Amino acid sequence: MIKLLKVGKVYHSRPALKRVDLGIENGTMLTIFGPNGAGKTTLLKILAGIMSPSEGRVIYSPELSRHGDVRGSISYLGHKNSLYNELTVLENINFVFRLFGRKNGKEAIEMTLREFGLWERRRDPVRELSQGMKRRLAVAKGFITDSRIFIFDEPFTGLDLRWRDTMLSRIRELKAKRKTTIICTHLLEEGYELGDIFAFFHRGSLLFLKRRDEIGLDEIKERFRLLEEPGR
Repeated sequence: MIKLLKVGKVYHSRPALKRVDLGIENGTMLTIFGPNGAGKTTLLKILAGIMSPSEGRVIYSPELSRHGDVRGSISYLGHKNSLYNELTVLENINFVFRLFGRKNGKEAIEMTLREFGLWERRRDPVRELSQGMKRRLAVAKGFITDSRIFIFDEPFTGLDLRWRDTMLSRIRELKAKRKTTIICTHLLEEGYELGDIFAFFHRGSLLFLKRRDEIGLDEIKERFRLLEEPGR
């Protein structure tokens, strides 16, 4: 569905990604691991079509690219909540719903807002929400779209245990529906549970890309431990 060919990205003469080759098949759930500064967020933004690489090519399948702008087929949740603070909770949700061309979405919107504990605050301006509620709203926005691809950059950050479990349950549903999903997380157990394929990045380079039957959670933990050693 998406293929990266020798993709690199440079910021102010510093390479964030180094000639990455990566293919993501339809219906796959890819978990991306790596320490801070590994280039993971840069990679996800390029995959989502919101950032252009400095070199290399990103190839999307015809079903994604036939309408020109692939971003309409991709739901992306990044570090920033990307909310409109002067609009209400419901207005923010409705905007996303219309953006993705969904119709008759009242039931889906209500169900999602209730699930994330925001239905009673639906008429409140976003600026009046706590930071935790804003994060939950940002998460909820992604799940009301019937996107072909879901991309999550540290989706559990800013969520307490209750809402983390809700997020985890929703991502499991995407996997059950065979939605193409890409997730980057520092939560190793959760990331391993969700993934079909695992990529590990370090200093902008892809160190490995392996299927579940090729690598265990303990091996991934050991990789992190080795990188923490002095001189690595």
